[in-house]
Amino acid sequence: MPDIFVEEHKHKKGEPKINVHTHLEHSSGTYSEEKTKLSAEHHIEGPEAKVHVFSSFCRNPSDIFFKNQQPNEKVLLFLRKHMITNLRWISLSILLILAPIFVVPLLVFFDVGLITLPIRFTVIFLGFYYLVVSAYIYVHFITWYFNISFVTDIRVVDIDFSNLIYKNIAATKLSLVQDVSFDQIGVIPTFFDYGDVLVQTAGTMENFDFESSPQPENVVHIIHDLIGKHGTV
Repeated sequence: MPDIFVEEHKHKKGEPKINVHTHLEHSSGTYSEEKTKLSAEHHIEGPEAKVHVFSSFCRNPSDIFFKNQQPNEKVLLFLRKHMITNLRWISLSILLILAPIFVVPLLVFFDVGLITLPIRFTVIFLGFYYLVVSAYIYVHFITWYFNISFVTDIRVVDIDFSNLIYKNIAATKLSLVQDVSFDQIGVIPTFFDYGDVLVQTAGTMENFDFESSPQPENVVHIIHDLIGKHGTV
């Protein structure tokens, strides 16, 4: 498992902690000291909160840190895909786990020849089957877990992680963000309040797409307020 989440800051004993290690590199050098100073106007309203294992939306997370984070840079918003987007693979996983419980009795009932295999081979087959199911669950969970986005008082960061072999990290200064919008299409996204947030940057720079983000309208308002304070190019 890649080391996106690592421990870098001391914390109180017993206090849970999640750190984001993103290997971000700055192509234009370090940010000016003036922009790294955290002021009250860059703070999102509301108390600080902690990011838990299944968190998908968190304002003012107090336990998120990442490599190349400036001394006074503060993470203001933490995002993952809405938890409901995992329902499909979770449901399929449950069916796959329970399938042998129902299939084996049916094979016995219909006297299928495969059931006459020695018990040793049957156990090996079932063990291999559940190993594949476990791998399926593991890959889907960590793909959801490590696909994160966050907004600081200086920049927007998006981490795309897929199937253990692909990881892409992109970041841009808030001053380069020109517009933010969201799409919320369908009954389920509307009911559970999630959608795709599009962050458009200046010129030929790569745009950011926060897929299936919880509270997309709220996310848009937060980023709009931040880019209004930073100004755009």
